[in-house]
Amino acid sequence: MHHGHRDRGFIFSNTEIETALMVKSIFKLPLRGLKGLLNSIFTLINIPLKSPIINLY
Repeated sequence: MHHGHRDRGFIFSNTEIETALMVKSIFKLPLRGLKGLLNSIFTLINIPLKSPIINLY
């Protein structure tokens, strides 16, 4: 479930966040690398999603 509001981030389910963190631990990636990997995978398989990684900057 993705609810983007102006000036707010997206709301992701616990399953989406847990899955992303599992991929992070399997490939030993920093958060920035995980975000890039997930966004690339979504683009390759033509899914219009963004990764559920919080931008900490």
